[in-house]
Amino acid sequence: MILQPPSTLLAGPSGSGKTSSIATQLLHGLEVFVVVTEPDGVASLLDSVERLKAPVDHLHWSLCTPGAAGWMELEDMIKKISSMDQKQLADQRDMGKSSFRAPAIKFLDAFRNFRCDRTGQNFGDFTQWDDSRSLNIDSLTGWSMIGWGCTVGFKPTANPGEWGIAQNFVFNMLNKINSDRKCFFTLTAHVEKEMDELLGVKKLMVSTIGAKLAPKIPIMFGEVVKCSRLMENGKARFQWSTIDDQMDLKNRALPIHAKLDADFGPIISAYRRRVQLAGGGQARPDTTGPSSPPVAGVSTPTSRVMPLAPLTPAKVT
Repeated sequence: MILQPPSTLLAGPSGSGKTSSIATQLLHGLEVFVVVTEPDGVASLLDSVERLKAPVDHLHWSLCTPGAAGWMELEDMIKKISSMDQKQLADQRDMGKSSFRAPAIKFLDAFRNFRCDRTGQNFGDFTQWDDSRSLNIDSLTGWSMIGWGCTVGFKPTANPGEWGIAQNFVFNMLNKINSDRKCFFTLTAHVEKEMDELLGVKKLMVSTIGAKLAPKIPIMFGEVVKCSRLMENGKARFQWSTIDDQMDLKNRALPIHAKLDADFGPIISAYRRRVQLAGGGQARPDTTGPSSPPVAGVSTPTSRVMPLAPLTPAKVT
């Protein structure tokens, strides 16, 4: 491997097309692997593939959702909440942490030996995959819930040390995934407002465990993209942005623009050009047709089917 394929962070609110964007990788010749951490994530992924008319036989997923409290755990939580103060609750040593152990191990196994839920086939350690494949985690929200559950269980509050432990769970694992990979990598994340301690103002950041971890996540990615849903001529479509007043974004393959097509084509094409420039020549050719380099200030055109939002309001206001 001469170059590591690009890593992309897709951030945006629910319904902004993050999962749909992952499905566009199928249109550009990649074999796509998705670790799904949200209960309805597989349905959203399949709906996107159907909408795009993408080849489902090149799609693989592994559902790794956080654990849920049982009725007995919920009853125990109610009793403790109603009889303890905040400090006593925070100092509790174990409130259902064992319930999160199995989901956390399954999440880890998805990387060291990916097993496709659709076919039942094992694909081995993802660090051995080449640039014909992409690893996608959808999303950071479920991943954070797994890490938080392993640390505090169902405890309704935590002490300061536990916040740091849970944050390190996510950060150290993300560092391992992004550092050792040889394939494309994408992480989706929801957003929320957190305090920017450097500027002293609130900004949009990825939603994860605490304000200390949120600004560290984008540093690991070459492309940091804000996803949104745009209304045009009474129809809704998904779009990407690499510039935003409320959020720190980053671009390398993509142009700086507020209204880009939600399509991985330019990112994949840019990587293949870099490989050729470096003299490697081993990158897979784009078999989906020619793709022009993106031009700054211009929404990137594409001949593929673009991901339309699933709901089209009857009236635009």
